[in-house]
Amino acid sequence: MKRILFSICCLTLISSVAMGQTKDEQLKRIRGIYAQAKQQVTDNGKDGRAPLDMHIHVSNPSEVSEDFVLDDDTSVNYYFTRSKKEADTDFLEEFSCYLITEYWTSHGHDRSREFLLDPEDGHLLFAYMRGETDGGFVVETRYYYDAKGNLIHQIHKTGNEEFGLNETGPDSHTWNNSDTERAQYIIYLEIFNRLMKSQGLLGTSNETHRPTASKADRLKYIRSTYADAKKKIEQDKKGETAHYIQIVRHDQIIENYAPETIELNYYFDQGEKSKCYFISYHKNSMMFDDYDEYLFDPKTHDLSFSYSRGREEGTEREWRYYFDENGRCIERLSNAEEIGDGYSEKVAADEYLQVFNMLLN
Repeated sequence: MKRILFSICCLTLISSVAMGQTKDEQLKRIRGIYAQAKQQVTDNGKDGRAPLDMHIHVSNPSEVSEDFVLDDDTSVNYYFTRSKKEADTDFLEEFSCYLITEYWTSHGHDRSREFLLDPEDGHLLFAYMRGETDGGFVVETRYYYDAKGNLIHQIHKTGNEEFGLNETGPDSHTWNNSDTERAQYIIYLEIFNRLMKSQGLLGTSNETHRPTASKADRLKYIRSTYADAKKKIEQDKKGETAHYIQIVRHDQIIENYAPETIELNYYFDQGEKSKCYFISYHKNSMMFDDYDEYLFDPKTHDLSFSYSRGREEGTEREWRYYFDENGRCIERLSNAEEIGDGYSEKVAADEYLQVFNMLLN
């Protein structure tokens, strides 16, 4: 705990004197913050502390032919801190991401990225990229930014591992530039904030006026679609062309309380615009265990069914909501005293789909 407080104090002090610095002073400050962030990642989850991180893995292969599958994997890691809004509370409501890393690979090509955030206000300080082709050509870039997003320094290196890398200029490659790296940081940070804050379509309306089947036919269709989705997921897991996104977050919302793990899984069909057909959500700690499922209609791609299960202190409650072609709840099943109309489930599904589309579309 003393080490964490010391690190926070150091970072705050470094940030508070950043204004009015020369270029060399700014670079020295950024490198100091980078070293602190790397140490925080090393110490994450150690010495009895709850780990605070989030990992996203996207598997999006393409079947080029019967004999050739083009792999495409992306992993994004977030490292963050938690703090209180008010001193007299146990809730760690505030959060701040300090480092984002990315690793992408496809058919022998790979790319690593790092985005360093200012501990004071979260703006981008530094972006690193190392890319290598299947032929061994390497590109490394480093971009340093000020508080307004302006580029203050850049370093470029190209070459290969056998003969070494040589410092070159920004015109020596087309892998990226300071604007594209900053744009990617903005996307990744918005994804992080959405997942942490659960921002979404709350209060908006996506009402449609499609023809509807009878209730009996609709329920039969939904149950058949659910069985098909489950079967498809199991088949994909055994093959080489499984398309899925897995998000795992390790967090602690309440001070001196059990840490929790959240796992979010997306399953989708690849196309000109990828379509998600099933989402599962699992949140658990020593005190509770929550699980949700969201099934999307393969014809309209809107939510058609949701299932929720909550376990706490020996009690288990379940909720099932069935929706017609226009998103209206037509059947509700639950063993709980309180049962809604599925509105919050639709909001959650919309929130998760926003993240899905930001990652793939």
